[in-house]
Amino acid sequence: MTKQQKSAFSMVELMLLLLFVSLITAALMPVVTKKHFKIPKPASHGAYLCYDAGGGQLHEVRYSGKALTTVVFDRNVSQCKFEPPEKVSYFHVSAIGGGGGGGDSGYSGGMYTTMGPYIEQLSPIDITSEMVDENHRDITAKDFQNYGGKLYGFVVGASSGAGGDQQYVNRNDSYPCTMSHNETYTYTTTYRVSSCTGWETVTVDTDTSDDSSGGESHWGSDSDSSSDSSSSSHDKGPTPDNPSPPDNNDHHMNSNKGGYGTAHPDGQVTDVSDSPKNPSESLLNGGPQVWVPPSNNHADETYNIKDKKLKLDLPKFRFYDPNDSFAMLHPKYAFLFSKISNDLLAYTYQKCTGYSYSTYSTTRVSHKTVCDEHRNYYSYGTAIFSGGAGAPGAICRSGYKDGGVGITHDVVTVDPSGRDGNDCYPGYNLSPEYDSPHYPPTTCTSCAGRPENGFTAPHPNSIIKFGSSSQGIDTVTAENSPKGGTGATCSGNGVAGIAGTSCSPYKVSEGCSPGRYGYCLRRWNKSTWEANTTYEHKFTYSKNYMQYGLPGLQGQYRTMVIRSFKDKDITITIGRGGTKGTNGGQGGTGNPTIFGNVITALGGVGGEGGKSTPAEVLEGFRTGAQNWPAGAANAGFVQGKRMVREEGGVEPEKPKPDNLSANIMNFLAPQDSTVIANIMETYRIGYGGKGGGSRHNCWFGEYRKWLDGAELEHSYPLPPTACRNNYERIEPHDGKSGALIIRW
Repeated sequence: MTKQQKSAFSMVELMLLLLFVSLITAALMPVVTKKHFKIPKPASHGAYLCYDAGGGQLHEVRYSGKALTTVVFDRNVSQCKFEPPEKVSYFHVSAIGGGGGGGDSGYSGGMYTTMGPYIEQLSPIDITSEMVDENHRDITAKDFQNYGGKLYGFVVGASSGAGGDQQYVNRNDSYPCTMSHNETYTYTTTYRVSSCTGWETVTVDTDTSDDSSGGESHWGSDSDSSSDSSSSSHDKGPTPDNPSPPDNNDHHMNSNKGGYGTAHPDGQVTDVSDSPKNPSESLLNGGPQVWVPPSNNHADETYNIKDKKLKLDLPKFRFYDPNDSFAMLHPKYAFLFSKISNDLLAYTYQKCTGYSYSTYSTTRVSHKTVCDEHRNYYSYGTAIFSGGAGAPGAICRSGYKDGGVGITHDVVTVDPSGRDGNDCYPGYNLSPEYDSPHYPPTTCTSCAGRPENGFTAPHPNSIIKFGSSSQGIDTVTAENSPKGGTGATCSGNGVAGIAGTSCSPYKVSEGCSPGRYGYCLRRWNKSTWEANTTYEHKFTYSKNYMQYGLPGLQGQYRTMVIRSFKDKDITITIGRGGTKGTNGGQGGTGNPTIFGNVITALGGVGGEGGKSTPAEVLEGFRTGAQNWPAGAANAGFVQGKRMVREEGGVEPEKPKPDNLSANIMNFLAPQDSTVIANIMETYRIGYGGKGGGSRHNCWFGEYRKWLDGAELEHSYPLPPTACRNNYERIEPHDGKSGALIIRW
């Protein structure tokens, strides 16, 4: 590079440096030229306050002196008025707006609710301490210890298998007809019948003759028959409708006998109708009316006249004298009996005096099957001999354990049952046949080999472990069946296996052992054992909640420094506090504090009302707890002796200056003296109103629990009404008024 070139390059660098310095200088000019001043010390010191002294009464006070020890005036006024003192270099003005009113809780007792009952099934096995932690579950380890009953674990030894069955063939022989024909036969029979051609009425007095002979029926027959046709003839004497004479003696009654003469003075007993149809047709010499019994009651009766007494039922017709005798009338006979002794006094009958004869024939045809050929016939069936039954294993249990935490049921080995032996069922052709049987009669035709014996379990014992670390763990051993049933043979059934009997530590005697293994529970209030069942746990509890209102916000706190006042008469308006909320509503907004057009501080917003706490599970009430009189279901409430729950009424925050950042250049933070600080705190200048709340003076609920249907002894009954309804609202507060504070 030449000397001229180096000179030109240096000039460029110098120009760039000057440009950079110029830009920096231009940027710094506003800072450099900003006018700063120091607030001079005032020539005199003092302070002026205007505030609400309570009930809307304005109050103003003025102090002088650096320590504000001199009171210039301290008075109630209807309107505050500030007169600036002379020779004051600057004034520090602070305005605080009225605070917002507190929100109302709106509490009316919450929502006392009894939850449940809730029911759950709990197995007595594998209950852990975490499951019964009181923070997670309503039943405790102590509950199980007291009310869990007794438990034991059981295991059933494996059964052995049954022996196999044996089938054999049996044969049934017969000789049936295999060919036949039908033959027809005709039979003819001829009958000769005699009929009576005349009748004579005979009257007998039984007292004049003790011996009488009954009438005899005249029946005669002979027959002849042949294979193709036949004829037969029979003599028939008088039929029952045409009777033979019962006695040949002819006795006539000539005088009254035995006390029947009152009804029959002439001693005559006569059948005046062969077969009378109604009472008026059968009269005995003008005697009593004839009674006709129902037609079906006395059909086909016969009478033994020789015994002088009626031995059978009444005849078809009967008439009687209601005084001392009665008579019976048959179509062909009449009888007179003593009403006192029932002796037969007299009778009449009709005697046949002549006969005539006639013949008639009947023909019948019969059929007969005649066998032409018989053949040997063989049918087959099967019979089974049964294998011996398997035998059961032993049923064993642990020792008794109290229900509680930590009981386990561990399976070490539970063998399956043995299997059955193989059966023997040959596939014979058992179709029936003629002439040539392919099996001999009733002979056991066995399949190859004998059916197998039943099998046993692969291990000698079935084992479990049962119990808890605190009560001890038992190893329960049950002997499996050591031998199965034997197989059947052609000669008979098999023999049953051998049962297992060995147990450790105990045999089961309670009858509770279904399945291969498990546990048995005897509930604390029962006497019987139940297998593999569960506890039923039931519980209830109560919930309630509180309500509250939020506090009102503090009034705005603004401050500034000015040199002097243009106007000597500036209007001062003190911001009143907002009103409190009602019926769960929000509080009112505070009013602003205004100092002419110099400074304004806004009022605070009212607090929200009607807020609710989350529902709480109430602690169970116990009779006598918290000094509640034992047994007094609705005892009076005693303040301070119950569990009290309170919510809400939160205090608002203290107002703080909120415009410091806007007065960086001309703000001087006030250094309040003790006098001003006391006034602000005493009258809570600009504070928001306290929020409303609620208080429940008896924060108890219902808490009850049951185990297996019985209420546990430490359950809590429902609190009395005086407790559940013992609540009150905490009133919210109005917001506090603001103030104007001038210091110099």
